[in-house]
Amino acid sequence: MKAASTMSRIHPKFHSAVAAVCGAAALSGTPLAETGETVIVVSAGDRRFAAIVEDSATGRAFLEKLPLTLDMSELNGNEKYRYGVTLPTASEYCDTIAPGDLMLYGSNCLVLFYGAAGGYSYTRVGKLVSTDGLAEALGTGTATVTFEKAELKAAVSMTNDVPTVTAITNLPADTAITTLAAEHLDADKSDWTDWDALDDEAKSRRRFFKLVAHLTTP
Repeated sequence: MKAASTMSRIHPKFHSAVAAVCGAAALSGTPLAETGETVIVVSAGDRRFAAIVEDSATGRAFLEKLPLTLDMSELNGNEKYRYGVTLPTASEYCDTIAPGDLMLYGSNCLVLFYGAAGGYSYTRVGKLVSTDGLAEALGTGTATVTFEKAELKAAVSMTNDVPTVTAITNLPADTAITTLAAEHLDADKSDWTDWDALDDEAKSRRRFFKLVAHLTTP
């Protein structure tokens, strides 16, 4: 998906950004989660879902294993699971589990819930931002599910000394990208400004860019 959006509302639980210095042709960077959480993409069938990974020992260890493609087995009509994904544990008893919860059962069983559940102890790994179409994408039997880090890259081309910034991302269609710009990389010395709100003269002075991913749906 390619997007360059000026939407100003940023969902409080979905914020991933990258700052970069403008070069001669193109530039890219690793996505950073300013809230301490990290955005990933979960793919099943022909659907992709954005998910937030916990800022915890479990979450960080899970991120180190990405990308992962797993054949996940069906259980109880509400979950897909796969043994063999060993992660640090901090399990807690869960009275209720919501669709979209990504959990660890024991120390090596990754579970993706597509229906409500509860009554067992799990370690939380993360959570899908939206579950619209999740059950249909996973189906009723074994499902192949891919977990990968979200990509945020800024491609920059120069025309008459004015940069044109294009955001390139693998995020699902229910997300968009806001492009911000600044004259100085140090956030204490500059204000990030909506790129599309600048005139050409102001754009020509901006050489630092931040891409912010956010939801396009409430």
